[in-house]
Amino acid sequence: MKSNLILILTSGFLCFGMLLFSSCENSGKHENNNGDFSGQNTLNQPGLKPVNLQAQKFIRLKNGDLKAVFVDNTSFGENHRAGYNGIAELSHSSQDSSVFVPNYAGFNLEHIFGGDSLPVLFEPRKNPMELYKKSDTEVILYQASTPLSSLESQTTFKLTGPHYIDITFRFIVHDKKFFRHGYVGLFWASYIHTPSNKKINFLGSSSSSDSVGWISAYSTEHGLKSTHLWKDDKDPVYFAPNFNASLASHFSDYRYDQPFYYGLFHNMALSYMFHPAEGIRFSQSPTGGGELNPAWDFQFIVPDFEVGKEYSFQARMMYKEFVGAKDVLKEFEAWKKINNWQ
Repeated sequence: MKSNLILILTSGFLCFGMLLFSSCENSGKHENNNGDFSGQNTLNQPGLKPVNLQAQKFIRLKNGDLKAVFVDNTSFGENHRAGYNGIAELSHSSQDSSVFVPNYAGFNLEHIFGGDSLPVLFEPRKNPMELYKKSDTEVILYQASTPLSSLESQTTFKLTGPHYIDITFRFIVHDKKFFRHGYVGLFWASYIHTPSNKKINFLGSSSSSDSVGWISAYSTEHGLKSTHLWKDDKDPVYFAPNFNASLASHFSDYRYDQPFYYGLFHNMALSYMFHPAEGIRFSQSPTGGGELNPAWDFQFIVPDFEVGKEYSFQARMMYKEFVGAKDVLKEFEAWKKINNWQ
């Protein structure tokens, strides 16, 4: 009897030691700097919330030619409305008008969806976000696990001279019951302040031709041919007939070839670049921010996700004087090169 007891206790300590070692091993993992959204297990790690930083409602940063105001999702100043998050103001030394509608924002996380009609259409807007200053050029926007979708997220914005904002988005799903159709969808909007040209421009092809060239895309009304898929996007994710975030579920006749696009604002080009291309979909609305204010948007789709795993992508927002489409392409290729991306 005594020998049996010793054996049981010894086995218990061995199991505990193995469990402790496994937890310590997992907690040493780092995010995938390649932007691969294949995910990594975070069940034994702390969440995405920054530590040892003080939350702020808004943060002003300047670097190179850019000035920006970053916000959580509370109201700010005389115009900026509660709910809108990300970049409230963005200006350049060559264009002092902010490119974004004063009431709203750019790189604003709007929707979390999984294919069913959304009982809370703007869940990221409706639940608190926290904003932290990491350095003189970098801020972190954090949202704890949301009550409906159980999705925790972190966005890092870094002003990189002379005219870039480098962005990393990370998320973890803590409960899969909201995502009944096997994928996670996230949607961002940028509300552009009365540009004379509402189109977005990208390299791609149409359904009637395999030839790749510059496409100037325009949706004539909100929710009509509003989303442009990547050329290799083969995942027919489910949308219910009554799905109510309509920009995400209505597709154009175009396919983009490279994961970047740009639009024009006065004498400036505002460009969005992404890595990797997998899961990224371009979207747009001619009146998303009001009759004169288009929305230049995008989505991130992660199929076959796992609870407790971290998924991410990287992006670069470029805001500089427009000198031609070839210059935007050159900037995109330079960004890939400095990161050693194919």
